[in-house]
Amino acid sequence: MPENPEPNRIGNHSKSGRRVRLSIKWVLLCSLLLLPDGLFKAPARSGQKPLPVSLHVAVTDRNGKPVENLQAADFEVFEKKKLQRVARVRFERNVPVSLGVLVDVSRSMEGDGIRLALKLLKRLATRLESPDELFVNAFSGESQELLDYMAPEDYLEEAVENLSTGGRPHMGQALDLALIKLRDASNTNRAVLFISAGRDIAGPATLDHIARHRHPVYALGIVGAVSFRTRIKILNVKGSALKVYADHSGGSVFFVETEEEAAGPLEMLPYQLKNRFVLEYFSTQPERDGKSRKIRIAVNHSQYQVRHLKRYEAPRR
Repeated sequence: MPENPEPNRIGNHSKSGRRVRLSIKWVLLCSLLLLPDGLFKAPARSGQKPLPVSLHVAVTDRNGKPVENLQAADFEVFEKKKLQRVARVRFERNVPVSLGVLVDVSRSMEGDGIRLALKLLKRLATRLESPDELFVNAFSGESQELLDYMAPEDYLEEAVENLSTGGRPHMGQALDLALIKLRDASNTNRAVLFISAGRDIAGPATLDHIARHRHPVYALGIVGAVSFRTRIKILNVKGSALKVYADHSGGSVFFVETEEEAAGPLEMLPYQLKNRFVLEYFSTQPERDGKSRKIRIAVNHSQYQVRHLKRYEAPRR
């Protein structure tokens, strides 16, 4: 009895169909591999958590007087020119501060310069009180710790008397070390204050560190300690590291020549250190990649000026 040929024909057709389907898949795969870079990308991962960003912001009117009565609707925040949605704004008043004071003892502070710097430090300490705290470092070529964290009303006279001067001011190194030391501060409100002639330029690595730590940098610039030509450089927008660090961090700088000229800044500094807006928003760039992101903050009042951190570093995973 002859064998039934049907099963073989069905099996042959099935094998042929599989070969055709495999060939089609192979052709599609090869076509995708030959596409130019960037035309075929994996779909974006869904469900990424929004990246919350919190920034300290100071607002003043055209006369430099602080402004306090603003709401979230008064602010605009941009990342890479893209408008961000402001989630919340609150004004914090009289918040305790942990302050790192950096006293310039380079040769540009010889004589009257260092004497004025120490007088300003002592007068500033009388305007702060516990639970405020401060530490004091002296710097020129290297940074030297004079006082560890202490209450402002504690005795600091002996530690800051008779400081010798000399060498070049390495301001970036001094600021880097101060930002690291602020990690051990007792208060969440943290800042750095330079008392310096400012005869240095801002280094890009230190600007990166400001973006990472997000603490404001303030400065009392002792312009009487340098020549007229150097004063012009210091007051130039692209000159002294004092102004660059302050501008990039959201702090401020006051240039003074005498103790009398410093009276106003010494009244203003404690307010700036302890009173500010806290602005919160969710970035439209949710990636936690550790990259630096430029930001711009504006208020819808043309007569107001805003000081804020110019860029921040996104957290890493």
